[in-house]
Amino acid sequence: MKHVIALIIKTILVLFVLVTILSLANGYGVGNVIGLAMIVVGAAYIIGDLFVLQSTNNWVSTIADVGLCTLVIWILGPYVLNAHVPFILAFLSALLIGAGEWFFHKYVINAVITKNPKVYS
Repeated sequence: MKHVIALIIKTILVLFVLVTILSLANGYGVGNVIGLAMIVVGAAYIIGDLFVLQSTNNWVSTIADVGLCTLVIWILGPYVLNAHVPFILAFLSALLIGAGEWFFHKYVINAVITKNPKVYS
């Protein structure tokens, strides 16, 4: 249940950023952006939150999430959105997601990982 709640929170964060940046500000289709958001959430949760965050700390995991989100949006975005995604747009979206991830990681450390939370803050 802890993972379900964490995934819901992460999905809301990523959806808010990507729908705002990609759909509202740049005209990509909302349905396609939601599909891309689900890919970003899945990849970032498994790699960034479950593996990198447990092995390192919040800073390293946040930076890894920014890099991972940038690459997923930039490389997979054109296939999902059926249109080119400029690198700067992917990077800006990833930076905003990363800002939210910093706080999300604190939640994951305390509510999901729960192994000595003082080490990760």
